[in-house]
Amino acid sequence: MKSLQYLAREERFIESLLEMLDYFTYRLDNRKDVPPYMFKETIELLQIYINVSHRMREKMILAFLDSSGIYAPSQECDQIHVSLIKHERFLLRAVEAYDLGYNGAKGVLACYAKRYALILRQHLTLETELLTRWIDNQKQRDMEILKQFKKIDRGAKRTRERGAVRMEELKRESMTVTA
Repeated sequence: MKSLQYLAREERFIESLLEMLDYFTYRLDNRKDVPPYMFKETIELLQIYINVSHRMREKMILAFLDSSGIYAPSQECDQIHVSLIKHERFLLRAVEAYDLGYNGAKGVLACYAKRYALILRQHLTLETELLTRWIDNQKQRDMEILKQFKKIDRGAKRTRERGAVRMEELKRESMTVTA
């Protein structure tokens, strides 16, 4: 099932960002500092990934499921995205407060970052389950989905490449700054 492998490869990118977010929250929980810009950039990179190719792939899978009469939890996915957007906005405000020196923002930031990461991981699992339900060992569907995934990613190629480069830079910076 090539489309599932393709999706898994794409999800490794977002999982790397989530691991960085986990590392930053771990440091805050242990009363260590993390430069606020690292939190901000990680959240912004996650926003770009989620709102560009991830959301388009999800809508496509839901439309395929719906058109074939297979249950598609569109409303649930929309609610998850609304929740993610609220968390992102709140996290960015908490980062600003943390950057201004409000110590109480550290605990709030760590708490909401964990919750955000949890919601996002659950959502990625849901997307994989939906795709599995759609292709269900049907090679023709698998190839069509893979073709559509690649088409979506070509449209967002430049944005994704810049995001990947910045993520690698951020990883290197986090290892030196937080060491």
